[in-house]
Amino acid sequence: MLKSCQSELMDLLPRETQINVLLSGIDRRVGVYPNRLIPRPARARPHAEIHMSKYTWIVICYVFLAPGIVSGQTASLAIIGTEGFADTTVTTMIQLTSDQEIHGFSYGVSHDAAILSITDPNSITLGSVLADLNNATGPDFFNVNLAPANGSGYTIACVTDLFAPFEQIPPSTDLLLLEVAYLIDATAPVGTATPLDFTDALGSPPVQTVMVLQLQEVVPTTTGGSILVTEPLFLRGDLDQSGNLSLIDGVLLLYRVSGLEPPGTCKDSDDINDDGFLTIGDAVYLFQYLFINGAPIPSPIGVCGPDPDPEDNLDCESYSACE
Repeated sequence: MLKSCQSELMDLLPRETQINVLLSGIDRRVGVYPNRLIPRPARARPHAEIHMSKYTWIVICYVFLAPGIVSGQTASLAIIGTEGFADTTVTTMIQLTSDQEIHGFSYGVSHDAAILSITDPNSITLGSVLADLNNATGPDFFNVNLAPANGSGYTIACVTDLFAPFEQIPPSTDLLLLEVAYLIDATAPVGTATPLDFTDALGSPPVQTVMVLQLQEVVPTTTGGSILVTEPLFLRGDLDQSGNLSLIDGVLLLYRVSGLEPPGTCKDSDDINDDGFLTIGDAVYLFQYLFINGAPIPSPIGVCGPDPDPEDNLDCESYSACE
């Protein structure tokens, strides 16, 4: 490694510099020329003499070559997307990878305002690596802008510590930096994969996607994500979400419509006769189907499926038997 360093250093020194090298106890007078050390005759008068130990070489190599080492620092940011139903809130993640400690970072992420929105600053929560900074008080400077100029999205600016000795984010791989919650619009079309992209366009002045590593500003590589709008799957009439229709489902509906039990998480499943309303009539419909050969239960029945009439005023936030 030392020889390699010496070789690189030779390229940086003046052509005619004369160095008296002391390495491994051997004193050799050499002329320094690009890319090589050439022994000089004893009669040659050196223009300058420098007595250099092995450790002096190491120091000089660091001073001359450290900038090249710093420029090799790498970092990346990635958005881990998700999926969810219209009119529900879903959570994405920002992951960080870096080979050096990070003292600060900033970035912006854009989204389609017709599909997604971020309702309040509490929608962005710190990962443990940020929350634990400064005796668990978090970063000394942390700014969130949910309504930046020049587009829809948000910007983040963070400095981990304002006072020496500076506490920083340690080197890491796929570290959870932040969680960001989005509300999917109630009118979002099912099947839409709406993108989340890092951008340098948001804000005034625009917020750049950069990190500070060892007093060097580094532009991280970035990977965007997306949120897929899906529709809930359920079984109609299966109020207890057991995967089967039985007497308990009708009885549970009586308690819910009477206000003696809280509403279920999938009102579409409770709407047993699929008329768009939750009443005692739904329980009667189920009892007739189960015990006196009544009319069949409207789909989805037997196999999990979406609501064939999504335009009613009922919704399905979650249904465990079909997850």
